[in-house]
Amino acid sequence: MTDPAGPIWSGGFEETVVSARGVDYTLQFLPDKHNDLLQQEGKPPVYYWLMNGVRLARKQNADYKFFMLHFAGVQSGDTNVGVAPGQTREAAGGALSFTVTTAPPDGVLPKAHDQILDRWKDKGDRFWMFRSGSPRPGSGDPAYLRPVPVRSCVTTVSNASMNDDGSLTTAGGTDPFFWKMEGQGPGAVSPLAENAYTCMMGSVSAAIVAASLKGNQSLINVYESLQLPLWAPVDSLTMTGDWDRCFDHFAAAASVKYFWAEADVKASFNHLRMSGAIKIDLEIDKTVPGADDKEAMIDKYIDLLLTQWMEQAKQVIFQPMPEVKDPEPNSGGGFNLFGWGFGAGVSLNYRHDHVEIANSFQFNVDEMYLQPHAISGALDGIADITKTDPSALKKYFAELYLDDLDRKITTACRPVVNWPDPVGKWQGDPVRFVSVQVGYVRPDGSMNWDAHDFTRPPDPAATPGGDVTAGNAAIGDTSKDKPTSQAFITYASGTSSEVWFARNTMKQADDVANPPQDWTPDKVFVRRTIHFDEPPAENENPFLRIFVETNDVELDPGEHGTMTDSLSLPVRADHAGTLNVGPIHLGTVLAKDNDVVEVAFQSYGKTLDGKDRPVTKFEFGKDDQHNDRYWAIYTGQLDYQPSFHYQAHVIREGTLDEDGDEWIGPWVDAEGNGPLHVHVPKKTDVGVTLPGQG
Repeated sequence: MTDPAGPIWSGGFEETVVSARGVDYTLQFLPDKHNDLLQQEGKPPVYYWLMNGVRLARKQNADYKFFMLHFAGVQSGDTNVGVAPGQTREAAGGALSFTVTTAPPDGVLPKAHDQILDRWKDKGDRFWMFRSGSPRPGSGDPAYLRPVPVRSCVTTVSNASMNDDGSLTTAGGTDPFFWKMEGQGPGAVSPLAENAYTCMMGSVSAAIVAASLKGNQSLINVYESLQLPLWAPVDSLTMTGDWDRCFDHFAAAASVKYFWAEADVKASFNHLRMSGAIKIDLEIDKTVPGADDKEAMIDKYIDLLLTQWMEQAKQVIFQPMPEVKDPEPNSGGGFNLFGWGFGAGVSLNYRHDHVEIANSFQFNVDEMYLQPHAISGALDGIADITKTDPSALKKYFAELYLDDLDRKITTACRPVVNWPDPVGKWQGDPVRFVSVQVGYVRPDGSMNWDAHDFTRPPDPAATPGGDVTAGNAAIGDTSKDKPTSQAFITYASGTSSEVWFARNTMKQADDVANPPQDWTPDKVFVRRTIHFDEPPAENENPFLRIFVETNDVELDPGEHGTMTDSLSLPVRADHAGTLNVGPIHLGTVLAKDNDVVEVAFQSYGKTLDGKDRPVTKFEFGKDDQHNDRYWAIYTGQLDYQPSFHYQAHVIREGTLDEDGDEWIGPWVDAEGNGPLHVHVPKKTDVGVTLPGQG
């Protein structure tokens, strides 16, 4: 049974080109060393891929893993902490972070795989050929399309500095060409992995880099120097056997012993080689280390050479025992190589008819070695995104003004959501994502908005929440009755530690023309939205009823949302007008197997479209009466007050021999969220009716 052995260097790489999102991606391929043998056994061939360059990696939402911050400002000792009175300090530069990968985008590998299979169908050498009689692997099947193994990777990044060392300071102060890149050196050895980099740079370098990136002509290039472990046909060997001398040697040896171990055969083979009865000629690629020492190479491959020679010798001077009997064995039996690998004895039987065929034979030997290989790529593609979507410019490029640092308004946002469980989707709030927009006025009185979406984490339980901190003070949940003094808006949760910062420089009131009514420079505008998923069906879980009356709830209605100078505003899903009743239990224990209580619930009030809210029901039996029931409605009405009523319907199921019974209690009013014990009436209680009595 043959398994894939790894890629073999057979004439170099084969390239394919696949287009995705308007970009051509070139992949390089190598075949597996055992492709010929695999297909002989009825298996598909195996190929190995490697991108011919690096590219910017993307997040799960398809955004590039790229961000550049340009900062500049003139700070004075009269208004800024850290500057001596009477002094000024200028600061300017840039911070860049990006992540690159050699993994192709989704959908590229299957198409490239198909190209290789079609290109080498029934043609090429034994490594590349895909025989039409072999099964065709699925497009992109990782069992038959694998990344080229990488033994080592060293990464380097070009710079935009005019200084050899990219030093921070010069005789005149901070060097505008300062450059320091972190992340270079040993890199990931998996083509599917990513390499991340961070760079701090001086003001001129930052301006050059930003201009090139926005113009889609990046001046930053990433280089990866790889070492690839590959198989290669490095030796061609011709072996010639003087079978008369070989037969005489073994015949003499057989007269004194009849059992030969592997070491005996190997010693005899070396003796015959040294005496000239077996001649070996090697043609070796001179670039292979040690290729000049032919004797050392022969010793290195002695086991392989011996196996090949014995295959020929069995045709000429040896014959397996079951086929050829030893006519008159000398002293104690036949010539036996049992234990060396034949699995049975062999006899001497010099076959002159095979001498011409087997006198000289040739075969190839290949060995694995490290092949140097280099790939590179530029940080392009950002301009294509911002050209089609100008709003994306602020996603990848940001400005930070340092001129009045202590009067800068910073808004920190994080989601406060009981995210739904990815397995039991009914657990948690049915929130798809939450969004927040933070606005600040421009000099002309219009609004400059920054926005961010918080999506659910893959596994909420695995990402415990963290506090948002300002300086040394932790900011927790606050309310209008208990505000925090810190300059933050907290849009946060206990299930995700993601934090998004919106930063705005505070303006002077007289610098803004036509500001919104009642605006002062310390006020920002907030628009927050909760986006709900469709709830589970009522019959999906017998213990849960969830209703979503509107999928998008604006927590801050109006053109500009909410204007506030209190910069810590935690927001939760239940702020969107939520009824959340549970756990719900019966106030009576059901003792009999045929006792069933059906409880109907209905919330008071109208939906946003003016309709009565529907009635929903829970059923309780003896076996499941202690299981918690939950009922929730997400109304989207910010002024909603949770109030509702319920009605218990008692059913005592009958049998073939005994009639059943049932009665219906009156509607019972309730209000508020939280646990509820349902009153189950007796048949004789006031207000109880029988079915059909109205």
